[in-house]
Amino acid sequence: MEEEQQEENTDTYKKGRGAQINTKNRFLTNQKVKEHIESIDDWIEPNVATQYLEDKAKGLVNKVDSPDVGMWYSMNPYQGCEHGCIYCYARNSFEYWGYSAGLDFESKIIVKKNAPELLRKFLMNPKWQCVPISLSGNTDCYQPAEKKFRITRQLLEICNEFNQPVGIITKNAGILRDKELLQEMAKKKLVSVLVSTTSFNEDLRRVMEPRTTTGKQRLRVMKELSDAGIRAGVMLGPMIPGLNEHEMQRIMEAASLNGATFSAYTFIRLNGAIKLLFHDWLYKNFLTGQTKYGT
Repeated sequence: MEEEQQEENTDTYKKGRGAQINTKNRFLTNQKVKEHIESIDDWIEPNVATQYLEDKAKGLVNKVDSPDVGMWYSMNPYQGCEHGCIYCYARNSFEYWGYSAGLDFESKIIVKKNAPELLRKFLMNPKWQCVPISLSGNTDCYQPAEKKFRITRQLLEICNEFNQPVGIITKNAGILRDKELLQEMAKKKLVSVLVSTTSFNEDLRRVMEPRTTTGKQRLRVMKELSDAGIRAGVMLGPMIPGLNEHEMQRIMEAASLNGATFSAYTFIRLNGAIKLLFHDWLYKNFLTGQTKYGT
């Protein structure tokens, strides 16, 4: 476990984090939560400094059965995501690890150190009928942890060795560290990349996706990948009524001008704990004056 940065635990707005609270974990019988601001009990605010928790995973490649997700299989070198996107559908899955979908999701990053070993074993199975694997399907494979652990890089090297096609979705410019490897894979038509882009409004991005790269940087990623011969597209999503849906056409046009050749989109889904987290975020950002958006 390693702390990447120190942050104050106060009742003020936690800058650099999307979620501002830890919601209940529906799988835990006993847990300590703060439900009322006027509580008189002793309370210690959750630690929001980033921690890396190394895990020896039992498996890596997962079959995707959901009819509304366009992939067959996915693999995730990390669980939890420091990007902190408040709308992220993967927050709910973090409860399976015994944590909250809120601040825990973006501050406690589970690192699957044995992921390359598991992928190699999986691809050597004679029963594997090769179809594309998505990297990642749950959290961003190029989140800040990748700069330190380079697990995504190792997985791509193995895929290149086995001629295993992969699809990547990311909103982090860190993918450019692997441009030469991706270029080598692209020559064999083994890779395509979706660059997730939600807004060109920097004030909105800073609070909605606090630890991500700027919209302009994402356009640069598309251009550099495309110029290198790597198939690049844009993922617009989630589109949120009243916040960013009006930018949809603008984002698609800008992406096209920067080399994107295909696109996809999603709309926000407020299922499970995400509803509580998103409503709390909306209130604190647009009604209470704790950020630029306060009235």
